[in-house]
Amino acid sequence: MKWGIMAQRSNRRRQGEVLITSDTTPSHGLDQVRVSGTVSLAVSPEKLWDLLSQPEHIVSWMSELHAWTGPATDRVGAGRELAAQVQMFYMIHDVRLVVTEYRPTLGWTMTCGGVTGVAVAFTVEVEQLRDVTRATLGTSLHGQVLRDADVVVLRHAIQSGLDSSLRQLADIAHPDIAAYPLPVALGYHPTRDRAAGFP
Repeated sequence: MKWGIMAQRSNRRRQGEVLITSDTTPSHGLDQVRVSGTVSLAVSPEKLWDLLSQPEHIVSWMSELHAWTGPATDRVGAGRELAAQVQMFYMIHDVRLVVTEYRPTLGWTMTCGGVTGVAVAFTVEVEQLRDVTRATLGTSLHGQVLRDADVVVLRHAIQSGLDSSLRQLADIAHPDIAAYPLPVALGYHPTRDRAAGFP
């Protein structure tokens, strides 16, 4: 997995604004790790939802997803199972992703129990703001095997993959806008980001 903790923002704002932030708030308990991040895009909620809910698009932005291996479906849905290969801990695993929560146009949760000793959940949420639509992606792991893991290193690895997914999603939503990452970690700063035009 290509994962890291740096959040990034586009330096070009002519055709659309992109803001990526990450949340590495420690999760409670010794056997779970959760990370999330957001990207705000100048696209319609409908366009963003299509990118986030259609498997043919999901595979192009979700960094952990190596490939779909089962029958194709046009959209994720409640209770749907999708055969896939995911890359975790530098290995490819054959898994079944199950859509355990589905709210049309608003979000979904997929769980994956095919990685030995670890249960994984991927979440997506969509929120329309004033002039942009915000996507929030989350990844959580839990299981006894995490009790013996270096949680700092693991969280760093997961966050890196999440950052990659957010950047790829922004690239797909705005193929005409190049993203230029800042060389430092960037979190949301109310005064600075409002002055720059971000919500």
